[in-house]
Amino acid sequence: MVHLIRFLYSLTLAFLFLIFVPIWYVLNKKKGYDVGLLERLVLKVKDLQTKPVWIHCASTGELKTAMPIINYISSKEEVLITVFSPRSYDFALKNLKNAVVVFLPFDFGFLIKRFIKHYKPKILIIEEAEFWFNLVYVSSKSIPVLSINTKIPKNVENLYYRTLLKRFSKFILRNQKDAEVLKKIVEEEKIAVCGNLKLLSQVNEKNIDLDKNGKKIILAGSTHNPEEKVILEVFLLLKQSFPDLSLVLAPRHTERVDEIVEIVKKHNLSYSLRSKTNKIDTDVYIVDTLGELAYMYRFADAIFIGGTIANVGGHNIFEAILSGKKVIIGSNYHKIKDLVEEAEKLNAIFIVKDKNQLKEAILKVLNNPNLEIDIRKIQSDIYECYKKEVDRWI
Repeated sequence: MVHLIRFLYSLTLAFLFLIFVPIWYVLNKKKGYDVGLLERLVLKVKDLQTKPVWIHCASTGELKTAMPIINYISSKEEVLITVFSPRSYDFALKNLKNAVVVFLPFDFGFLIKRFIKHYKPKILIIEEAEFWFNLVYVSSKSIPVLSINTKIPKNVENLYYRTLLKRFSKFILRNQKDAEVLKKIVEEEKIAVCGNLKLLSQVNEKNIDLDKNGKKIILAGSTHNPEEKVILEVFLLLKQSFPDLSLVLAPRHTERVDEIVEIVKKHNLSYSLRSKTNKIDTDVYIVDTLGELAYMYRFADAIFIGGTIANVGGHNIFEAILSGKKVIIGSNYHKIKDLVEEAEKLNAIFIVKDKNQLKEAILKVLNNPNLEIDIRKIQSDIYECYKKEVDRWI
């Protein structure tokens, strides 16, 4: 059965390769990206001094998530990083100076064999959900294959995944729920639960110039229509009890700033723009700049994450949780359900169904500053757990 799966997979891959790779190559070249075609065919290789620890992260996001573990392993072992996208390749070159970075070979068995024969890795560590059949199957014949921060696929019990998951030597998972699912497929001794590596991010430590001016701050991040209107109405009610309260609005799309200004004016509130001043001295402070929101959360006394009242499905809540504060979201969080479940286990989130519940949640946070989360302790526990599990294999 395994041979049939491999045959059908390779046949399908060959067809897609012939059809789509030339188009993909041309499109990336037009954008100025080097797709590393020779490296992907293992016709161009780099030299290493020792047998490396091979770590595969497909995207820039996965590289950022795995960075603490990559840096830890790099401190004691030579590390070989494989990536898929040109952007992640450039990111890895700039940010992982102690590692050798190459493109992942196309997922044909003979290319994976050629790659392993040249680089002679002692182990393969795969981040999240990179379940390429030949990458895992062929590699597992000669070296241990680990999955870290594993993202369990929705159709995990189909024949493809059941066959592939059994080839892993170890899974280091985000939560116990995933462990229970995986226990139906692999031996329990192959499973460890350490937490979500995304919680090890240091995103909130960058200094930005923001003066709270002695005010209490509600920060509504990544908002969509009609969330600004809802949060403004709640803000007006809370302003009666907290005269020194200001609202920071950070829309998901900055092109909506003019629209938001008009909404604020209709509520007869004063406002200022982030691009014009770093001082919060108005009722509403509108973030019309890019790339700063993640660093602003630590200034907030109460945090609402948008896309959850509007039927969008939610946005990254971990950036806000890393500020050490509880976050508030609406009930439309289907896109981030896994993150919400983890936040609930950390007691780091309020989920509200309507405007009244939103008001009560913000009021609770404003009146109880001790609700803050010991994020450093959580991060330390996760990091030490991953180190212990990885050390057993390297």
